[in-house]
Amino acid sequence: MKFEATISIWLSIGLIAGCGAPEQASVAGELFTTPYMSVKAPESGEWRVQSKSATEIAFASGEVGNTLVASVILFRFGPAATPAEYEKLIRDGAAKDVDPKYPDRYELLEQSIKYTGERLYPCVRYQAVSKDKRAKGTSEPQFLEVDGLYCRHPMDPSVGAVMMYSHRGLTRDAALRAKAEAFIQSVTLPEK
Repeated sequence: MKFEATISIWLSIGLIAGCGAPEQASVAGELFTTPYMSVKAPESGEWRVQSKSATEIAFASGEVGNTLVASVILFRFGPAATPAEYEKLIRDGAAKDVDPKYPDRYELLEQSIKYTGERLYPCVRYQAVSKDKRAKGTSEPQFLEVDGLYCRHPMDPSVGAVMMYSHRGLTRDAALRAKAEAFIQSVTLPEK
């Protein structure tokens, strides 16, 4: 999988969240494990599994017009040796992310991309706020708030893991940073 596809895939998960998915029991607080990751579903609220495979786990909550998505997706991560090179990989990937049918769909309002040493392997913090002019199920533009962490997987340096938490709604979520941090800290990437 190419890096550029990861943000688009992640946004696609967010687009289908809350849109006619069959009713499922809440998985809030449950632990999900694959050979490549351990992920705990967010604890508060009604969360359901949106998708699950060896390389992707996504949870969704809310309804059309006010959705939350928490996900971990593995992807092929290009070469980088310095913090600036890691930041550039994320910046370049985010810049290429557009909806091919509607290239003007998202209006970027805020973005932060910063290398971090918070884990024992290279990671970049990603935060962005965009205006989604074509959100499904509503005619009004909505805010899309994204808070995440991109990391090189400690098991395989050619693999990256993106841990993302987002909110899409008419208003911004003042508690998004705290919710995102709780989810991101629940993710473990095994070394072997």
